Amino acid sequence: MSYLVWGLGRSGKACVKLLKKKGYKVYAGDDKENPNLWREVLNEVDTIVLSPGIPPRHPLWREAIKREKEVIGELELAYRFFKGKVIAITGTDGKSTTTRLTYLILKKKFDKVYEGGNIGKPFSEIILESEEGIAVLEVSSFQGKTLKTFRPNVGAFISFSVDHLDWHPDERDYLLSKYNIFKNQKEEDILILNDFIREIRETSSRAKKIYYSSLKLEKDGVYFGELKLFNPTFLKIRGTHNIYNTATASLIALNMGLKPEEFEDVLYSFQGLPHRLEYVGRLKGVDIYNDSKSTTPHSLKAALLTFPDKSVILIAGGKDKGTDFYEVSEVVGKKTKFVIAIGEARFKIKEAWKDFTEVITADNLEEAVSKAFKLSKKGDTILFSPACSSFDMFRNYEERGERFKEIVFKMKL
Repeated sequence: MSYLVWGLGRSGKACVKLLKKKGYKVYAGDDKENPNLWREVLNEVDTIVLSPGIPPRHPLWREAIKREKEVIGELELAYRFFKGKVIAITGTDGKSTTTRLTYLILKKKFDKVYEGGNIGKPFSEIILESEEGIAVLEVSSFQGKTLKTFRPNVGAFISFSVDHLDWHPDERDYLLSKYNIFKNQKEEDILILNDFIREIRETSSRAKKIYYSSLKLEKDGVYFGELKLFNPTFLKIRGTHNIYNTATASLIALNMGLKPEEFEDVLYSFQGLPHRLEYVGRLKGVDIYNDSKSTTPHSLKAALLTFPDKSVILIAGGKDKGTDFYEVSEVVGKKTKFVIAIGEARFKIKEAWKDFTEVITADNLEEAVSKAFKLSKKGDTILFSPACSSFDMFRNYEERGERFKEIVFKMKL
């Protein structure tokens, strides 16, 4: 058995290390260093392990399928060596927060609990550390598309809106890649579904399904049947979407044998992940939030709904992924006083929202922040929630969010 690992980012390097440790013959390369290597070795390998960043249109992927070679991703490869339990969490938005909360809850109770996948460590790095335990994995659509034998003991599909059409050939392919995460589940497994969304409700799985509609949200508590999971007023993270993210982590904990009193302290102390509606501070009576992780209109909408009407000066924009900005135009109009659009998508954003709110453009983030402060008044909120990926201006959303905070702090927050 021999492998070709293509794409030598963190996950690719972990794959190579894992396969060599297991004694397999491995070829490895990427488009930057040796773009023609795969053509030379393709006939000599049995399986191709592709980086999540390599889209289906890549010639290696197409040629591998043509030659009937197995094509998998790093997550699938690592799973084949794992002997423990897998918790898989996916969704267009909210999966990182839900994954982190689940991990924090379970690590208090169990030994050998690991967090990884699309957040933190690649699964292969976890395997190199231990092949047993509980792996709490965030799973992206890119990873989902190349799964073959992967079977989560507990799964959660928490949100869905059209995304990544610069990678997936169409919306159906994106959705099927999500469905693929749960296709191997068995009757004894668990699947938590946001059944308020039709596409999620229609997820096919043999697992026992728990639906969001079975939850009851009240002011003093979130209930599953007669069981009170937590009091939402004690949460430090904002918004109804985060109440459901917290409820998902709680339901996973319940199905792992924990009681609410064993994990409610984790829920109440959790302050959220960086760049996800992160409170930066206040300057001259204006509150400032960094929501750089917002890469879709759906995540922007969730953020805006946490603020009063006509209170937000919004900075949005970035790389255009084929996104439909019109779908959130009414919410944008209701919640914002001004929008400052940046990046490759700025003119598309302006066209979509110009009839709902005042939209101006800026050439870069520094100019946008400066304009936002000039437009703001005491009691307003400046929200940086791009609704786009960062790749036209920054390496990733983390760099983008850190740069936003740097600019703000230079204004003597």
